[in-house]
Amino acid sequence: MHILINASNLKVGGGVQVADSICCELGKFSQHNFVVALSSYLAATKKRLELYDFPNVQVVEYDVRNNWSTIAKGRDKFLDRLVEEKHIDAVLTVFGPSRWNPKCLHLCGFASAQLVLQDSPYYTQGLSWKLKLKETTRNAILKHFYKTCSNFFYTENPYISKKLKALLPGSEVFTVTNYYNQMYDHREEWKEKKLPTFNGTTLLTVTAAYPHKNLPIAIDIAKILRKRHPDFNFRFVFTIDKTQFPILEKDLERHFLFTGRVDITECPSLYHLCDIMFQPSLLECFTATYPEAMKMERPIVTTDIEFARGLCQEAARYYSPLSPEDAAAAIYQVATNQELRNRLVDAGKKQLQKFDTYEERTEKLISIIEKLSSKK
Repeated sequence: MHILINASNLKVGGGVQVADSICCELGKFSQHNFVVALSSYLAATKKRLELYDFPNVQVVEYDVRNNWSTIAKGRDKFLDRLVEEKHIDAVLTVFGPSRWNPKCLHLCGFASAQLVLQDSPYYTQGLSWKLKLKETTRNAILKHFYKTCSNFFYTENPYISKKLKALLPGSEVFTVTNYYNQMYDHREEWKEKKLPTFNGTTLLTVTAAYPHKNLPIAIDIAKILRKRHPDFNFRFVFTIDKTQFPILEKDLERHFLFTGRVDITECPSLYHLCDIMFQPSLLECFTATYPEAMKMERPIVTTDIEFARGLCQEAARYYSPLSPEDAAAAIYQVATNQELRNRLVDAGKKQLQKFDTYEERTEKLISIIEKLSSKK
């Protein structure tokens, strides 16, 4: 088969990590020919594929340019021409919505949690009417694009798959879990990301600056920790730009470090430099930071929400999602209790075995395409 891997719409977040992981496995499937459409934000992946030089993989760089034809008709001249010229039999869009409706079999990844988790604290915390209107409009558009781009989807979480089937009746939905990127298993490819020397507890959050990540809660957490435990030295490390975070009071600045965007190859060194993985997200289908922390043997502090408990189970210390007081207590407990940290890390090693590995993920996705193609 001739398969197009479409990652032309990906810019930030976990989708970039998943696309990189899938693409780096394609050389193992010599029975198929792959064309990989990568956005400019996946330049590092492009370099890796050029280095690997898989004979069955061709890379093209393309950033989706939305216009009225794409929005109204689901057409994209560049991608349509690619399908025709390369005799593409099937398309795998790593994560949608693609907005594009290819004229062949199309399997589309779904990670738009906001469409299926309306009971999330993100929505129940009391959003302003302007933000509610913005979210409602955006979600209606997202749903339209998903409905029109494909009838075949995969999610990374069986709970989300069930929700998606209800949202898009008549669609066929598969589950293929996320995992850490294979880069974590190849130490020779790691690049060192240095942080200022620090004598205290470092809390790492690898993330993009999405509103649902709820990063600003760390400001109140920091204030509470300083008040309750004045001798406790800590810092939050966020992989975003400082300009993407609220302005900090002078006396809080030393507790926050912003690295800006980091490459996948730099992430393992960040985990080595941290003591706790902190994930305050209010809305997810899956976040690779959980298996990454488990792989790197770091304890997890995260929100007490169904998606988090389903993915971490006994491997995390949970806190009430909107309570900085509860979060501060959880952080301090994990930071000062070696026995608890060991227990969380051990549970993480066991939990990691329940996910599809990066190899199994790619195998499953290609197998799904093969089966759907044979039915067609």
